Amino acid sequence: MSLLSIRIEELINESGESVQALAQMGNISRTTLQRVKSGERLPPKKFFQSMCRALRLSATEVEELETLLEIATVGEDVSFTRQKIIELIETISELTEYKIPFSKQIRLNEIDSKIKPHSQMTEIISGERKVLEIIRNCIDRELFLSENPQLKLALPYQKVYRYIFHQMMGNQKQLSLQDVINLKKEPDQDEKIGRLEISQLKYLIALSLLENVEHQSRYYYQSPDLNFEQSALFPYFMLTSESVITVSRDFKQAVLYNDPGIVKLHEDGYNRMQAYVESFIEESRDLLTIYSTKDIAKSKQVVEPLPCFAYYFTDDLLEKKIRKDFPYYEQLKSIACEFYGNFRKENPTMLNVFSLKNLRSFMLDGSLYFPEEVYTPFTPSERIMLVRQLRDDLYHDRRKTYALNDEKIFLNSAIEFVDEYSRIRLILHYYNNQKLVFKTIVLQEKNIVKAFDDFFDSLPGSKYVLAKEETIAEIDKLINEFENK
Repeated sequence: MSLLSIRIEELINESGESVQALAQMGNISRTTLQRVKSGERLPPKKFFQSMCRALRLSATEVEELETLLEIATVGEDVSFTRQKIIELIETISELTEYKIPFSKQIRLNEIDSKIKPHSQMTEIISGERKVLEIIRNCIDRELFLSENPQLKLALPYQKVYRYIFHQMMGNQKQLSLQDVINLKKEPDQDEKIGRLEISQLKYLIALSLLENVEHQSRYYYQSPDLNFEQSALFPYFMLTSESVITVSRDFKQAVLYNDPGIVKLHEDGYNRMQAYVESFIEESRDLLTIYSTKDIAKSKQVVEPLPCFAYYFTDDLLEKKIRKDFPYYEQLKSIACEFYGNFRKENPTMLNVFSLKNLRSFMLDGSLYFPEEVYTPFTPSERIMLVRQLRDDLYHDRRKTYALNDEKIFLNSAIEFVDEYSRIRLILHYYNNQKLVFKTIVLQEKNIVKAFDDFFDSLPGSKYVLAKEETIAEIDKLINEFENK
């Protein structure tokens, strides 16, 4: 029996009703309910909903069963990864929406009591807790005692990234962070490090969002021909400006070196990696680079604040909306017309998921996520025109477009995920100190792309998006509300 069938059996027993009585109350098949209870089959969507109503389950109990159903359907690993992607989206939304109100600047006399001095040139550490403790101490020494903090990591371990992230939030220091992640194409299931998971990706991207962190992230696949391990026993390491820590695969042994010669050896080893690794996270804050026609790729799936109005941006509309007083008007118009022309031609079957909450904001102010000096906001009549085109395409099934269930997932106007088959492009547009920031993060590692691809595929029909009928009904409400203003 699966965890789902065990829980359903418990809920049936707690209800005090027989299978026959519950089947009659829910107007469902008694035989199917009995087979679901025994674990012989999984409940179809409509049956599942009717069963939950017959059992009079609370919203919390229904959500618990939904999670167990997903695990039974796709497996625990896939279900876990999908949930981590949800957490990643919400983390990015929070980081781009709220200003961090505190500072971690510590006075020197406080630092002396919190950060342990290095007692000798070489120190051997045993035990996972003590290994993590010495790594954290070295990070703190670098962040708070070094004038220009810098960290170089060949240590793909989530807790280390999480600690750096929390120490840099609100910190007035500027950190130069570089990492090289050593991946296995087929990682061992019981290996704690040496494999990249979505939960680790959350902190990699979160670090890239902090304005006080300059982050360069790269990766390579381990192979017999490409192995940069300094030691078979201690293959992973972290470099600071004054020391290096080497770490065993199981994270239970480490050696701290304060010898300049050993530090230089690992510095040279790290630099040799750069010629063979690929970019894992690419950052750009240049608007023309982010939306460059030179790098345009066919999009398979897009999750974004607005319902991909690119389908409706004709050359005439673009010429009308781009500001004539913009210094590079002709150049921008040419690029925009080519970009949106290619988009309309290359993406007729693209899956598009958007937020009704952000669509409503667009209906209120007509603003897109571009600098004000580039374009003029859309007029009320233009907004109605765009939304009517969307509604018509949805009704006639000309586009695969779905609205997010804003009660189940938090997506703000700063985030745009684009699945380009061989890579995932995360485009960010948000305000920092009243300045509009554009940033793109490109993820190309195959397992990460595969995980996002699965997550996007799973959205239609899931609790995270509304059904087609609900989406059209909500759009009709918007149209009626703003037509009558």
